[in-house]
Amino acid sequence: MMNLSRKILSLVIFILLFALPQVFVFSQESDSPSSIPIQKDKLPRIERLRTARDNPVFREYNKIVEDNYIEIFAKRKPDLIFFAHTFTEADKADLPWGDSQLIPLAARCNISYDTIATLNKIRNSTDDLINQTIILPTATGLFIKRYADKNANALEILLREHYADTILTDQDYYFNIDGEEYIFLLGKHFSLTERFYFLDSYLGLPLEKGTFWISSEFGKRKNPINGEWKNHNGIDLAAEEGTPVYAIKDGNAAFCIQNDPTFGNYIILSHDTGKMTSVYAHLSSICINQYQFVKKGAIIGYVGHTGMATGDHLHFEIRQGGVAKDPQEQIENLH
Repeated sequence: MMNLSRKILSLVIFILLFALPQVFVFSQESDSPSSIPIQKDKLPRIERLRTARDNPVFREYNKIVEDNYIEIFAKRKPDLIFFAHTFTEADKADLPWGDSQLIPLAARCNISYDTIATLNKIRNSTDDLINQTIILPTATGLFIKRYADKNANALEILLREHYADTILTDQDYYFNIDGEEYIFLLGKHFSLTERFYFLDSYLGLPLEKGTFWISSEFGKRKNPINGEWKNHNGIDLAAEEGTPVYAIKDGNAAFCIQNDPTFGNYIILSHDTGKMTSVYAHLSSICINQYQFVKKGAIIGYVGHTGMATGDHLHFEIRQGGVAKDPQEQIENLH
C-alpha cells in the first residue's frame, strides 16, 4: 500500500512539473524562457516583392508563410522565420501604391498589417517606409514589448495595457530583436481601439485649441488691404506671434518659402502622395526644411505677420486634387 501511494505521489509530481504547460504572467517580473536572438542585418533579403522565376527568395518566403498557415490550422506550432526587405521608390512597380505603403506590403506578403507594424515599430498606417528595412515574419500575430520602457510609443503602450493580464504558456515565442525583448502572440490582431488608433487618418489642428480664433472665413471676402473682393481660399486664425504651428497630417514639405510678397514665410505640405496639400502662411519663422518628411502634430513654424498681413495670424488652406476646400468642414473641433 505504501509503495502504491508513493507511485501515485510521484505521478502527480511528474504531471505538475512536466506534463502541464508552464504559465507565465505577462509582466516584467515573469520568469520565462530565454529569447531567440534576431538581427535585422543577418536576415535573408528579399530584393523585390513580386513572385517570379528570378525571385527565389520571395518564392521561398511565400512557401514558408503558406506552410505556417497549414500548421496553425492543424493546431501545431509553426516555425517562425524572418526575412528582410528595404522599402524604396522601386516598390511602386510591384505594389498598388496608395495612401499607405504598409497595407499593400502586408497584402503582398500574406501577413496581417498589424503583425508587420508591431514588429517594426510602425506607429500609423500612413507612415513613410521609404529607405526603411522592414522585417517580414512568416506567421500572423502581434509582437508585444516584453518590458515597459521610456522609448515605447503610444501604440506599444496600448498593446501592453491590453495584454497585461494575459497568461503566457511555453507555446508562446520570445524574441530579442536588435536588442529589444518581444513576446509574439500567435494569431492575435489589433482590437477595435488599437485598429482605430493605427488607421486614424483624421486631420489635426494647425494651432493648439484655445490659442486662436477664426478672424476670416473661407469664401468671398473684401481684401483688408486693397479693398478688392476676391476668393479667400483658406481661413485666418488669429493668434499671438510665436504660437507654434503644427502639421495637420503626415506629409512632405513640398515648399518652404521665405519673404514672399503676399504670403511672407509659408509652407506647403503634400499629403497622401500629392492628393492633398495644406498651406501655412504669414509665419514669423519656419523650422523645417524643404522636402523634409514631417509627422502629424510636429511643429513646422510659428505664427507671425510676414507678407501681406495686417496682424498676427495664420493663413491656413487645405486643397484636395488642387481644389481649395473649407478647412472648417475638413477638421473637427476647428470651430
